[in-house]
Amino acid sequence: MSGGIPRVPLAESPVAVADPYPGLDRLREAGPLVRVETTFMGEVWLVTRYELARELLADLRFSRRRDDDGEVAAVDSDPPDHTRIRKLVRKAFTHRRIEGMRGWVQELVDGMLDTLPTDRPIDLLDRFAYPLPIAVICEMLGAPAADRADVRARTEKILAGEVAENREEVYERTKQYIVELIAIKRKAPGDDLLSALIAAREDGESLSEPELVELGIALIAAGYATTTNLIGNGVHALLTNPGQHALLRERPELIDSAVEEFLRFESSFSAAGQIAREDVKVGGTVIRKGEILLVSFCGANRDPARFPDPHRLDITRTVNPHLAFSHGIHHCLGAPLARMEAQVAIGTLVRRFPALRQAGPVQWRENIMRGLHELPVLLGE
Repeated sequence: MSGGIPRVPLAESPVAVADPYPGLDRLREAGPLVRVETTFMGEVWLVTRYELARELLADLRFSRRRDDDGEVAAVDSDPPDHTRIRKLVRKAFTHRRIEGMRGWVQELVDGMLDTLPTDRPIDLLDRFAYPLPIAVICEMLGAPAADRADVRARTEKILAGEVAENREEVYERTKQYIVELIAIKRKAPGDDLLSALIAAREDGESLSEPELVELGIALIAAGYATTTNLIGNGVHALLTNPGQHALLRERPELIDSAVEEFLRFESSFSAAGQIAREDVKVGGTVIRKGEILLVSFCGANRDPARFPDPHRLDITRTVNPHLAFSHGIHHCLGAPLARMEAQVAIGTLVRRFPALRQAGPVQWRENIMRGLHELPVLLGE
């Protein structure tokens, strides 16, 4: 670590988790790079300024590698493997495939909302924001509808982190589930994403069995967490900003820009960790090989140097180059899917339930994902 850089404790009290932004503002003012203590990664270099965050997310001198033995998840690998895998995934995970699902997602959303009571409080996350993404990703992968509850339960345990009981056992069961699903698709390919990934070819290359398994797990976990948090955080942002809620009711055509603003205002993931592959000089500071760089999406997306009045929710914001889906070679491939689901889910919810309001306090999750434990709401008068 370079001399002269102070160590700053990164506040993680319930108050800071609910509203981390004053603290992030102070860290941004402290300098482009600040050394902080975290409970989940130890000491890290923290970046909260937008332009530097964007630059370092695309810097190939940093890696997403997490394992000491050099093993890397397919979606987090470094070039050239990353380049090859991404090209193959793009052949299967197309904009046409995603947009072709919009009508089905609309029917699914309408069906889910039809079952919700309007005369008593419900947890919107449990009844809507959790089951919707699991149903969509299972449909995309060609998994049976009967498996959705089990897939959701296993995915929640994996995403809970090391504190979850039997997490490794659950991960292995999920891995075996994907292995079996791949075997089924090899024998009887369908019009689904997993079949398309198996069939994808680029310059004679295809995805290996371990890569297919890792991608299957990653698509379920990332697709679930990102979209669930986006829907929950977006609805919560509307309910705590009644003027913007009213504007979206009056002008439903704003849903596309509203979703982009939800992504900026409360990113589904608070930050991304990267490891220096070599000594990297950033301004006057040297990040040593092996040290962790934590890029704060929440901090960068509220940087006043890039976003005017950054702490104000503005669903009419037209210039909105947020980093909620990262940047560079690790920009989220599932971004179009998450956007489409949120547009349909939140747009339909606001249209069908104009009296929608919060029915109790909320508590934010204390991990690198930015989301709520529950969202109590009343749908009717």
